[in-house]
Amino acid sequence: MRALKITAFFLLIFCSLVKAQSTLSRNISLNIERQKLSAVLAAIEEKGGFRFSYNSNILPVDSLVSIHENNLNIAEALDKLLSHRFEYRQSGNFVIIRYAPLELVLLVNESVGNPELYTISGQVVDKRTNKPIQDASIYEKNLLVSEISDGNGYFSMRLKNITQPISLTVSKENYKSTITHFLAEVNISNKKESPAERFISENLDDVENTWLGNALITAQQKIQSINIGGFISKAPFQFSLIPKLNSHGSLSGQVVNKFSLNVIGAYSAGVDGAEIGFGFNIDKSDVQYFQFAGGFNLVGGNVRGIQIAGFFNHVNGSVNAMQVALAHNHVSKDFEGLQIGGIYNNVKNNLKGAQFSAGLNTIGGTLKGWQTGAFNLVGQDTKGVQIGVGGNIVSGRTSGIQIGGIANINKESSGINLAALTNFTGKMASGLQIGAINYANNLKGVQLGILNVSNKNDGYSIGLINVALKGYHKFSFGTNESTNYNVAYKGGSKRLYNMLMFGTNKKSADKIYTGGLGFGKEMKLFRSVSLNPEISSQYVYQGSWDYLNLLNKFELPVNIRLNKWLAIQGGPSVNVYYTMQNTKIGEFGLLQEKHRDFTFKDSRYTGWIGWNVGIVIL
Repeated sequence: MRALKITAFFLLIFCSLVKAQSTLSRNISLNIERQKLSAVLAAIEEKGGFRFSYNSNILPVDSLVSIHENNLNIAEALDKLLSHRFEYRQSGNFVIIRYAPLELVLLVNESVGNPELYTISGQVVDKRTNKPIQDASIYEKNLLVSEISDGNGYFSMRLKNITQPISLTVSKENYKSTITHFLAEVNISNKKESPAERFISENLDDVENTWLGNALITAQQKIQSINIGGFISKAPFQFSLIPKLNSHGSLSGQVVNKFSLNVIGAYSAGVDGAEIGFGFNIDKSDVQYFQFAGGFNLVGGNVRGIQIAGFFNHVNGSVNAMQVALAHNHVSKDFEGLQIGGIYNNVKNNLKGAQFSAGLNTIGGTLKGWQTGAFNLVGQDTKGVQIGVGGNIVSGRTSGIQIGGIANINKESSGINLAALTNFTGKMASGLQIGAINYANNLKGVQLGILNVSNKNDGYSIGLINVALKGYHKFSFGTNESTNYNVAYKGGSKRLYNMLMFGTNKKSADKIYTGGLGFGKEMKLFRSVSLNPEISSQYVYQGSWDYLNLLNKFELPVNIRLNKWLAIQGGPSVNVYYTMQNTKIGEFGLLQEKHRDFTFKDSRYTGWIGWNVGIVIL
């Protein structure tokens, strides 16, 4: 290694060569008449083979422009199009357009030192008015050292361990940035320096605008963020006591670290390895691989990897992997992986994976996977499993399994809805509803419960009471060989209707009462004639509740419709009667005394062929 003095002549040639090779120095030809600025910029992107990054709220992209130039470099073409009110900086394959109608000047008062320690002091002033500029950012991007000008525009900077020429960048909001080179004695080595700066086009002030970010991030760090914007550097390590006291100073918000150790907390541009904060971590851009905080993690970009917090995780972007917090997890975009929150999980867009919470889970978009909590809310569709101790609410369609302790509520359902109390589907239910109370506006599947209600029923309702508001609901009045007076409500659909039945025989000698449930199906034979096979089971009361008496029937009545609201019916029936009401061998109950067309080996069973006739009110 040998220390050499780098001459100004060599440095100027070097900078000229770099500039000549930059994207902005490429020559293009434009022949455009009254086209939108956005279209012109797209044409320049295509000719130059790069991408623009700009704020469309500041750049007049809808304004009409004209330009007719040959062999004009891109920077000069942009000056003509934008009237010299913007500045342009290159980062990778991006050209950043930044609003900067004003210009500043760096006045150097002192520049002395050696590679071990070099001191630069000076003043930042407005080029036109010569007035001092307060809160300008002065930074050396390779050494990650920065200062902010005071109320009179002054600053002083100390640089250590210099291994390459010093380049000070001065940036200030609404001013064109300027770079000044200093010729210190440096150690020349064969080590190739990798680019230390890159550009992030996303909005990076989200975390600063939160109440926690506003309270914990220092004013100097916010100023650096405003002045420098999306130009981000990389560093292998950061150590921080609090956001104000860290190894990168006020420039910490512009640095992505491989590893960051934060005693209480820190503010960084991002993490590309691991970050451990015993109190909190605040990162305005992406975090990947591993992040732990004893209190909370606040991330402005995306998270890829494992994120663990003692209290909560808040991510303004997407998460891909695992997120764990004892209290609360919040993701502003999509989530893919495993999310575990003690009290509350919230994903604003879609979730693909699993979400567990002892309290509330909310998803603004679609669930594809598993969701378990006291209550689960999904803003769009679910394709997977939902288990809510209290209940589940889905604003769209459920096509998996929905299990709710109290209720399942959805817009449409093509899966299984299982609830201890109620299932409610606002539109079409083409799957299976199992609950004490089931409701579907349009039933095309199966309902199984005590009370089943539907507006339109083209499916199957099985329960104690089935009501189809615009479906099948009829009352029948009739008589048969066992009970003189019978009434039944029939509700559901023609495919399968439920019957709630009551009957009595009030003769003093053989008084009995019957009540029970049955199912039937309407099979149309002709225009006004149908065959209605029905099966039922009724309890028979014969003066005592101490015995079990069941009358099971299979009936085959023919219905003849007389008009819109009235029909007559009648047909044969097969009856099987079971009773425990025998007091002595050979002594039978009333129905056994009257009807014994065929018998069974077990004397408790008796069978006979019967009949029924009556009217039906439609």
